[in-house]
Amino acid sequence: MQRFLKFVIILSLIQFSIAQPTQAALRLSISYVVPFYYGEGGGGLDPLPACLVDSKCSKDNQKKAALLIKKLSTKTAFDLGCKKQDDSSLGSRLKVTNASGATAGLGNLTSVASTNIHWELNTESTPDWSGGGEYPYESEEDDPAYIEDGYEYVSFTADCIYSGSVTLVKSNAYTIFIDGSRGPEYSYSELVKQKWKVTLSDS
Repeated sequence: MQRFLKFVIILSLIQFSIAQPTQAALRLSISYVVPFYYGEGGGGLDPLPACLVDSKCSKDNQKKAALLIKKLSTKTAFDLGCKKQDDSSLGSRLKVTNASGATAGLGNLTSVASTNIHWELNTESTPDWSGGGEYPYESEEDDPAYIEDGYEYVSFTADCIYSGSVTLVKSNAYTIFIDGSRGPEYSYSELVKQKWKVTLSDS
């Protein structure tokens, strides 16, 4: 009789646990997009030399740039640059608070990759100085080669995507913080629609 009673109790507990909704941990994936910049960390690609506006030289540079941004080595160079930027967000603290403002989860931005690699055409009024040493003129206007906006050069840029995740408990709403800076608020239903993935930008 006692053995049968124990069996009934155990069976009841199992059925009860199955019937109860589980408060499963929710995993929120966060991507943080920051424009790439050329700092001391290196990476990226150097600009192509300046040429006269609309010249064959300039058009050739643009064709070369279009090919360069498709190369794997270019992607690798920007990945490295994103990782080594002076104010790299890699490792930044992620904090998510719940509807009452209490901490709902903590994490870090643990990986980075470059994206949106592209080239831009910029204008300037003097060609690249190639005489060696310091620029010999006090102002650009003193340069015999000066032509206002008469030269153009190709530069390269990209975005850096820093990624991480935070394990959360269920709440009606959440607020995201990156390195202490307050980000947007999301309702539970909004995050469900976004499949628990959000992308924030530094803009």
